[in-house]
Amino acid sequence: MKLTPSPVEIEEYEGFLPEKDIFQRKNFAEKLSNLIENVSDELVLAIDAPWGEGKTTFVKMWQGMLKEQNIESIYFDAFQNDFLDDPLLALVGEVYSLLDEETETKEEFKNKAVSAIKTIGKASIRIGLKALTAGVLDETVLEGAGAEKEITDMSDSYISSRLDSLKDDKASIEEFKITLSATAETVGGGNKIVFIIDELDRCKPSFALDLLEKIKHIFSIPGIVFVLVMNREQMDEVIRSRYGAGIDSTKYLQKFVHIWTGLPKSPDGYTSNGKKYLNDCLKRMDFELKTRTEQAGLELYEELIEHYNISLREIERSLSNYAIIHNLTDGKLNPDYSWLSIYLCIVKVLYPNSYRKLALGNISYEKTIKETQLQSFETDHWKDDKPEGHPLRWLLKYYLSGEDEVKELLTHGNFSEGRGHGRSAVVDICEWLETFKR
Repeated sequence: MKLTPSPVEIEEYEGFLPEKDIFQRKNFAEKLSNLIENVSDELVLAIDAPWGEGKTTFVKMWQGMLKEQNIESIYFDAFQNDFLDDPLLALVGEVYSLLDEETETKEEFKNKAVSAIKTIGKASIRIGLKALTAGVLDETVLEGAGAEKEITDMSDSYISSRLDSLKDDKASIEEFKITLSATAETVGGGNKIVFIIDELDRCKPSFALDLLEKIKHIFSIPGIVFVLVMNREQMDEVIRSRYGAGIDSTKYLQKFVHIWTGLPKSPDGYTSNGKKYLNDCLKRMDFELKTRTEQAGLELYEELIEHYNISLREIERSLSNYAIIHNLTDGKLNPDYSWLSIYLCIVKVLYPNSYRKLALGNISYEKTIKETQLQSFETDHWKDDKPEGHPLRWLLKYYLSGEDEVKELLTHGNFSEGRGHGRSAVVDICEWLETFKR
């Protein structure tokens, strides 16, 4: 069994192949395409979903569909580009790369872009001063050296020159927007260009928010539709980290985003996205279901995914833990160890502090249930003579109890004779997991 699922490879023109579109999102993608095709003015659309919910896979598949529809698209990973001081150059570069080599249109676009970037590029009195002194001197060098007047004179000169150039700067930006619009018309062939910005919420705040500003003020033309892919809750934190806790992040984002949408849940109303993804990952990890014990374990896995509402990324991480145990034991676990293994593989991802206590054997059953949020984990199929609401909780109580408590449990008939106890199965499993830490 592989330690991680093989990556889902999305080819350039593939679109939503049934075997890869496991969440059946093709219909949703078609609606997005129709919306973009029929909107005649500027549009910034945001797709909001938690981390690890398949946003990137969805937009990659959607790009394939757009190609089939002869709609040009750009995919821009904002997180991979946030090492830049200013996102404008990166955004312009993506559009520039769509143009054919050595054409007048490309040369004109480059010239207008260079002029606009010079105009919009971050400029301050400090930068202006360094420019005036060829980068040799700045305020820190001149302070205390009797050169305060020179600093003031140079700063005043810089400000004066900037005021004089404001009209030209505005004209430069407008000329670039006109050129950008013409370029979009040429590249798009009459269709809009879809500019997908992914991982925006993972960027450093300065880059993410400057990028939004540039989209609004420089790229707001009818020929380009922006699709921002993010976790809105996390984006709220990005905004607050820059502007303070008192800012209304909802109103702030309303300045930039026209329409919000989210990824649809499973359309069949029965099988959850988590369950589907679990089984898809197991296939990509070459897992073969061989025994009734493994089948029961898989059913428990599905229950816990539902109970915890585990994200797709968390499912992958917990499965890597499970693969370690499965490979170390060759999949030959008795039912108790099988169920406890699955629980611990998930807890290690969701509740690492509680997992460490379980690994050391210094947490009680009651605290375990509370800390790992199992109070409401119950099933109607569990018999009344074996309480705790669920067989997993029943096992945890047995293996997390002391010798005297175990005797009491056996006396009341809640646990069968002959089941091993002694050294806790929980600690055993944690030792397997720690053999190869992930």
